Amino acid sequence: MKAYKHILIAIAAGSLLFSACKDDKFLKEDLKDRLVVEGGFTSKAQFDALSASMYHDIQLLFTAVDGTHDAWVLGLGTDVMFDPLDNTTKYNNWGLVNSQETFSADFFNLQYDMIKVANTLISAAANPEVLWTSEAEKNATIAEARFFRGFAYRNLANAYGGVPIVSEPVSTPKVDFQRSTREETWTFAKADLEFARTYLPLTTTAPGRVVRAAADHFLSEVNISLKDYDGAIAAASRVIDGTDGSYALVNARFGSRNTTAALDINKDYYYDLFAMGNQNRQTGNTEGIFVAQFEVTATGAVVPGGVAAAPGVSTPFTRPLIERMMWSKPWSLIKAGNSGVATDTSGRGVAFVRQTNYVNYTIWRNSGTDMRNNETNIKRKFYFGPTVAASTGFKPKDLIPKSFLTSRDDTMLYIYPNWAKFGTDKHINGTPDNGYVRDFYLVRLPETYFLRAEAYLNKGNTASAAADLNVVRTRAKATPVAAANVNMDYILDERARELYGEEFRMLTLARLGLIYDRTKRFGYEAAAASVSPNNNLLPIPQTAIDRNVGFQIINNPGY
Repeated sequence: MKAYKHILIAIAAGSLLFSACKDDKFLKEDLKDRLVVEGGFTSKAQFDALSASMYHDIQLLFTAVDGTHDAWVLGLGTDVMFDPLDNTTKYNNWGLVNSQETFSADFFNLQYDMIKVANTLISAAANPEVLWTSEAEKNATIAEARFFRGFAYRNLANAYGGVPIVSEPVSTPKVDFQRSTREETWTFAKADLEFARTYLPLTTTAPGRVVRAAADHFLSEVNISLKDYDGAIAAASRVIDGTDGSYALVNARFGSRNTTAALDINKDYYYDLFAMGNQNRQTGNTEGIFVAQFEVTATGAVVPGGVAAAPGVSTPFTRPLIERMMWSKPWSLIKAGNSGVATDTSGRGVAFVRQTNYVNYTIWRNSGTDMRNNETNIKRKFYFGPTVAASTGFKPKDLIPKSFLTSRDDTMLYIYPNWAKFGTDKHINGTPDNGYVRDFYLVRLPETYFLRAEAYLNKGNTASAAADLNVVRTRAKATPVAAANVNMDYILDERARELYGEEFRMLTLARLGLIYDRTKRFGYEAAAASVSPNNNLLPIPQTAIDRNVGFQIINNPGY
């Protein structure tokens, strides 16, 4: 790991586009970067150490900053979630979303950090002095870097539209970057993902390391964006039909919670998908395609396990932050007889983020036997604690009725549905929430079916779109959807049912030009009242614009 740290220090010294460094550092040439590219890598082990930093950036999508920050890409302020603590915060108030806003700026900068590392690796791999064991090893190494670069440009194009395309290391000061069009950015991402899906391996023994199916998944989406629907169907089909490896929706219990213990015996296979230790193919999961690694036991230098520190942070978080961010806090509702001390079975949510009524209720109307909405997977019933006052008329372990929840905070902070995918009733060492450490999906097979359904819909083939949606719905024991009822709204509803808190909802809606429409119709009242059509694209950070003194970058309209 020492070599890995030295490599990161060296590449960070380079002045790539809009990095988080100060202006004077941005403008100062540093020959260390050139040295690294031209002579610093001669073995596969050194390239693997460099790749590790891109996996570290993936971790930072989930563990960068406490509070609502990491919910941004999951759809903060859109149709699916909001900040319940304060109506005046950004993304509750879309009027505060501007070029100085930090959530979208941090995401923007993180993508260019991945691009910087990928460009360094791709350039260094061309050095004839590198000791490759075969051409296949070289191509697979480049393919990994091009996957991350393509993934980053896909993210940027979806969220911000056209951005400057940087395709090689920047070894001298450059302050005249120019925005490409959105289509050009997607096209560049497509070329990277095509290379990646050609040369990445089908499988890997290292949990979390990217494989061919991940490249084809994102290629399918990028092809939809470029209106190449046949190409999108073909890419998704390679994942679904087994060309890219053997993937299948989980339909039987498996893994760490498949036991006869009292807390486990009545759970189901949908719950198992999100239990600690169950996300990777190496542990029996057949639908995880691209998974960020956080398990306590490190997985090796290439895909670092554990929780890594964000740039400028000396001490990393000791666990992912998802349980505290996404769960309500019934344990601290004192009037219900609770002590204010979280327990192993309660978890320790702090209600930084709440689901919209659309996610908690609207999409589940007439859901029938859909297991995704059962009490195991969405906890809707909460009970009085041991010290509830007799004067309330209730006893310990009675169900808390809606009539008891009389204040705003009662239903905004203390009691609202807790989705099991974000926490656990069996923490490591019995310690909430520090004891909730699991890996997180970036791609799971249901989303590949949804992408192919979207491509079929865009071709007017609603029967095939419905068939793909029904593969996922049948697994969940939900009623099949009729072809006549399939439209983009329905696909987005099904994405919310299956992928809430997993898909990058902000990017999905931005890609479709629907942030405004969906937030206006289904968002939290403050967000719905403040969102504007210009919010369909996010702002280019002002720091990026100001540092680019050699060419004027025009921000997206409305910013």
